[in-house]
Amino acid sequence: MLIVLGLVAFIIEFAFMVGVFMLASGVVGGGFGGLVVGVLAVVLVAALWGMFIAPRARRRIPRLPRALASGGAVAVVGAGLLSLEHTRFGLVLIGAGLVLVLAQLALDEDVPTRPAAQLGGTRRSRNNNPRRRR
Repeated sequence: MLIVLGLVAFIIEFAFMVGVFMLASGVVGGGFGGLVVGVLAVVLVAALWGMFIAPRARRRIPRLPRALASGGAVAVVGAGLLSLEHTRFGLVLIGAGLVLVLAQLALDEDVPTRPAAQLGGTRRSRNNNPRRRR
């Protein structure tokens, strides 16, 4: 079940990034300027998402605020798309924002990280190991 929720969350996050691009480029008015602004907006939002919301983020915010912030951001982009007359995709993102809140709350808080270094796993510990001295 967690795999399905993780996949749903990933698909929503991808649609969110597409929505960020559409919203940013639409606000500028399209064309080459819209392309550049859209790409820059996606890079900025992806960086912030990776820093604070992603499962392996170093500064990951707590569970409930993270779920509300991620779902709220998706819904806000959806509302922005509604104002630009991208009605269907805007409505989909607003609904997806609600689903993302529920998926984030249902997903396990503990994400496996890299395994801890085993005894003798570092250079210093290998050099200080009495069995290895000659």
